[in-house]
Amino acid sequence: MTMTRNEEAQNERLVKPEWFSMPYGDKRKIEWFHYEFACRMYNEIESSRMKIVRNWKKRYSEEQIAEFCAYYSKRMQPNMHEALEGTSGTLSCSVGYVRDYCHSNSKQENSTLAEVAQQAISKLIDDCNECLNQCLSEPGEYCALFDI
Repeated sequence: MTMTRNEEAQNERLVKPEWFSMPYGDKRKIEWFHYEFACRMYNEIESSRMKIVRNWKKRYSEEQIAEFCAYYSKRMQPNMHEALEGTSGTLSCSVGYVRDYCHSNSKQENSTLAEVAQQAISKLIDDCNECLNQCLSEPGEYCALFDI
């Protein structure tokens, strides 16, 4: 099932940019990237056809799923920084981060959600090549998108 741009925009309103920056704090491009990752992860969960994800979604509200995606994206920050600096070989999504947030999940749910996160980050990184914002190549630079 492919989401329409309208559906994606609605989902992006559930994940809030202000969760990734402070009013007078960091508004760097890397924080915007983490916001985009949370949005992409939310969209991947919402559009998933996997039975285990569909069943998992039934236990949570849209807002709870959005909060989970924001949490997961923030937990991935050290992994992303290591990948950007070249100190780690690959960027892989952690089952442990899912388990830390969703205590009642089964091992299979945790593993599947980590796979969904991996799909989201892979697609986002692919899209970054075409994006004018250049979050990954200029991670420490100010990001005006937070001010829109």
